[in-house]
Order: sequence, then C-alpha cells, then structure tokens
Amino acid sequence: MNCKPILFLIAVTCCFFSCQEEKKANLNGNAFFGGEIVNPNSPYVVILKNNTVVDSLYLDKDNRFSYTFKDFEPGLFHFYDGREVQSVLIQPNDSLMFRLNTMDFDESLVFTGIGEKENNFLIDLFLLNDKLQDSVLKISQLEPDEFEEQLNQIKQIKQDKLDAFKSKYQTTALFDKLAQAKINYNYYYSKEAYPFINYRENERQIFDELSDDFYSYRDNVNYNDNDLKEYRPYVSFLRVHFNNIALQQHFEHSKDSEYNNQNIDYNIDKLNLIDQKVSDTFTKNKLLYYNMVKFINGSQNDEDFDKLLNLFKQKSTNQDHINKAETLVNTYKRLKPGKTLPEVTVIDKNDNFVLLNKLIKDKSVIYFWDTSKRSHLRDVHLKANDLKSKYPEIEFIAINVNDISTREQFDILQRNGLKHTNEYHFKKPNEALDLLAIRPINKVFLVDKNGVIINPKGNLFDIKFENELLGLINQ
Repeated sequence: MNCKPILFLIAVTCCFFSCQEEKKANLNGNAFFGGEIVNPNSPYVVILKNNTVVDSLYLDKDNRFSYTFKDFEPGLFHFYDGREVQSVLIQPNDSLMFRLNTMDFDESLVFTGIGEKENNFLIDLFLLNDKLQDSVLKISQLEPDEFEEQLNQIKQIKQDKLDAFKSKYQTTALFDKLAQAKINYNYYYSKEAYPFINYRENERQIFDELSDDFYSYRDNVNYNDNDLKEYRPYVSFLRVHFNNIALQQHFEHSKDSEYNNQNIDYNIDKLNLIDQKVSDTFTKNKLLYYNMVKFINGSQNDEDFDKLLNLFKQKSTNQDHINKAETLVNTYKRLKPGKTLPEVTVIDKNDNFVLLNKLIKDKSVIYFWDTSKRSHLRDVHLKANDLKSKYPEIEFIAINVNDISTREQFDILQRNGLKHTNEYHFKKPNEALDLLAIRPINKVFLVDKNGVIINPKGNLFDIKFENELLGLINQ
C-alpha cells in the first residue's frame, strides 16, 4: 500500500487545523490555494476567472503548487491542468489545498483546509447530479405531469442535503447562492430539455400538452448574474433555455412541428432572443458564439453560414469570437462535399510523416479522439471497430488531436484496452484542428478513395450513419 498520499493529506490537514487562527490573522482578507496532482497532464496549472487567466503555476518535484490571492474579488475560479477544468470557490481568508488523480479527475478531488467543507459539498453535489442523470433521462419519457412530479422528488433529495449542511455549518451568502443555484438550475435545465428528449410526440405537440405553469420559474431567471456567468449549471441552463424559447417562437410563425437545429430561421430567432434578453456583455457574447459555432458545425448549407454570420457580427462585440466564426465559415467552405482533403501531416506508428490525403487509398472514414475525452476515446474506437466488421470495404482511420508522442499514444490506447491499428496523430495539432475544423470531437469525415470529401460532418453514433456508409460503398 502506498502511504504517501495519506501522509500528505494528514500533514496538510494537521497544518491547517493547528494553524487555522494564525492563518486567518495572517491572510488579512487574502486567500491561499494549492494542491497536489497525481499523474499530471502537464507541468503547470492555470487559474482562471471569467475566462481570463489569473496566473500559470508550475508544479514542483512533488507535483504540487501554491498561490496566494491578494486584493481579489471572491467567487468562482477555475483551475485547468492542461486537459480538464474544475471550479473552486475562493473567499477571503480561505486556505485551501486539494488533491486529485487525473485518472479519475472529479471523483478523486478532495479539498482540505479553511473552505474545504463548502468546496467538498459543491463537488459532492456535482457528482450526485451526474449520478442522478440517468434517472432524469428515464423519467423524461413520461407524461408531463408525472415527469414533473418525479423531477420534483429528485430536486428534493438535493435540497435536503443542502438544508442539512447549512443547519450543521455556518455558511456564507456566496456559498448559499452557488449551492442553491446548482440545485435550481439543474432542475430548470431538465424542464427546458424535456420537449427535446421526450420521444412520444413532436415538440409542437409536447409544448401544447404542458401546463400553463410548467415554465413559471422563468419569471425569476436572471440572465445577467455576475456571480454565475461561468457556473456550469447556469451556463448549461441558458443554452437549452434559448433553444427552447426560440423553438416556441419559431413555431408561432412557421408551420414546422419538429426541432431542427439546422433551420436558419430558427437560429435567427435564437440569436435575436439572446440579444434581447441578455445585457451582460460577457454572457451575451458567449451565448451568441456558442450558438453560431453549433450551427456552423451542424449545417450543410454554406449560404446559410453567411446569413447567420452577418447577424452574429451585428450582435456580438467580441472581435476574437467574430474572427473565429469567420475562419470556421471559410474553413467549411473549403471542406464542403466535392472538395479534396487539405494537406495536413500526420505521424504513423513508426514516427513517419505522411500527408493525410496521400494516406487515403480506399473509401474511408476518418475519426478523431482526444485524451481528455476519456469516455469518447473508448466509445468511438469500439463503434469504429463494430462498423469495420460490418463494412470491411471501408477503411477506418483514427487520429489523435493532442500534442503527444507515438509512445504516449500507444500507452493510452493500451491502458484503455484498444489496439494500435490504423492510428495516427498530427504533426501540428493546433494547425490541424483549424484546417479540419475538428470541433466537436465526435465529428468524422467520409471520403472516397481519392480523398474527395463526401461528408465533412459525419457522426459515427448517428442512427443514419450506416445509411451514409452504404451510400459510400455503392458510389
């Protein structure tokens, strides 16, 4: 048994509790934050707030770092280990340490010191929500009244935990707000998502069946909450909320009955609603950009790209977002069906450099994986292997998008029980990500034997994908 992690936690805990009063006095309203990362993904940790880097800190020989916040605004900060991000609540006079293992990132995260109880509770609430997610998906197939009743029961489980915690410990107003927001906005998210994930009828019919007070909480939603603007439950809620209200508005002036995220009029409604309802510049720009990119990645009509891009440029005040959206639109115009793959260099298992378009010898599916997306990494390889057994006429090519060595790539695949067959990684990952517009990571290319693009936005997990494969075979 390895005692080092246990001894480290004991030592840190003893230090914090034996010196707690001294630290409170010495910090003078500042805050201390540090941690140990087992199996680090990079040699440094980045601390951020409001999407802005606060500082970058290199790990020492024991994979630890520390940082003191001075003259800071209390709130949610984020720490990024090179692959994954997690939030932490930092308040005046806090003295926080954490320990995590990147092999089990969120589940292994434990805080110690002044501020530990609040942050451990928020992490526990985050994990509980993940645990209950399957239950929410199942009840989302029920009739509206029954769905609402069972969703209220799930919400009450979380509320009881928070009430018990607050009765046991003295908490701050900021913690209370964040914890309550996590419960409320996860609940709101599930109600907003209900019409999209209930498979009984089309969305128009489902809307007609909802009670008048099904969305009554919307009257109290603050679209410009400065404390929550980078809080995952709040951001996720806003995204699905605008999907929902834009669809309801779209149904009012169209004959459509089903959700179609590639419909240009629906997306115009969505950008207009975001612009009307959100005044906070940071939140508005993030929502506009998210929906603009989502549309570009999904639509096959490049004429619609320009129409929505022009509207986006009128609404957004973030020039970096505008530049990225323009680049993405131009990239997809170069990647549309009938064009050949761009010249991107990949590295094979023997460390040879090969041009991707020269690699293509047969009708092929090119898919991608990211070391930080662990569930996708395994799922996409298993799905590709399954399809390969069904359609041996088609070549399946896997490309890793990270800046890693061939040896590292082999080790990662081996640890996940996957074979190093037809596996490559990019010579210049960042350049390749832009040239091939590899976002989201589950996007795949279908190409013919000459490297001519058939579909630049395929999805292995789409129920229609096998029909695309049959079409490719029969060309």
